[in-house]
Amino acid sequence: MDTILARPAYAKVNLHLAVGQPFQDGYHPIRSLFALVNLADDVSITVKGKSNFKVEVTGLEAFQLDGEDTLTKAARLWCERTRLPLSLHIDCKKRIPSQAGLGGGSSDAASVLLLLQEYAGEAALDEKSLADIALQVGSDVPFFLSSQSCAIVTGRGEIITPIQQRDLALCLVMPTSFATSTSSAYSRLDEVRSGSLVTLGPTGEEIEEVFKKSPAVWKSLLYNDFQQGVEHQDFYGQLGQLCSTSHGYCGLTGSGACWFFVSDDTKQVQAVYDEVQMRFGAGVMSWKTGLVMKIR
Repeated sequence: MDTILARPAYAKVNLHLAVGQPFQDGYHPIRSLFALVNLADDVSITVKGKSNFKVEVTGLEAFQLDGEDTLTKAARLWCERTRLPLSLHIDCKKRIPSQAGLGGGSSDAASVLLLLQEYAGEAALDEKSLADIALQVGSDVPFFLSSQSCAIVTGRGEIITPIQQRDLALCLVMPTSFATSTSSAYSRLDEVRSGSLVTLGPTGEEIEEVFKKSPAVWKSLLYNDFQQGVEHQDFYGQLGQLCSTSHGYCGLTGSGACWFFVSDDTKQVQAVYDEVQMRFGAGVMSWKTGLVMKIR
């Protein structure tokens, strides 16, 4: 009999993101504030039996070539490490836009790993082995695998320090005419900063203290390094101007292309959301939502 398991895969925003000089292997160290958002894909796995490893993924046809998605990679690495050659069908109902900086692919992959661990029971991988797989799949996967709703994330993304989540409202704005390649964003950032002294800015403890304050005062304290080399400056400039008199904080999440506005005043978020709809119309997808307080 088939076994079916399912869970949501939440998006995240980077409320702060400092990027260091690349390591010799090309990866960049980060110091970032990750927070889960109430926007989620639905991921389910159907275990059809144990024979030779086989995986079929549905729901990603519009985003990825067959077999090149993070869900397939996560399942393959897990089955290789556990030596459980499962026959799997994975379905992903996408709501998180692709190439947005919201971590959709990484969150989906983490959900697959957690569901496989649940299925395996006593045969599940130990914490270190699972963490190794997560980092092989993607730098954001360890955060989503941690099941924390808010954390300071450092290293390549593998060091997770949980902090207290806040009940804040936000809106997300994703352009419909362009998306952002993470590798290209890193290349542009390195080019823009070539020859400059690069630091990781405020410490994790300092970021946590800022996070406790009203988002209205974050602007001089938190930032996203990717905004230095971001393309489509006119688009993001308009969004920033739109929020210039609002009681909150706005910026790029991850390497983009999604932008966010966050506030402790839901009326401010509603006003920004309405203004975005009026000004950009079909040129954007937008969501009015909040940070995840409890993972279901």
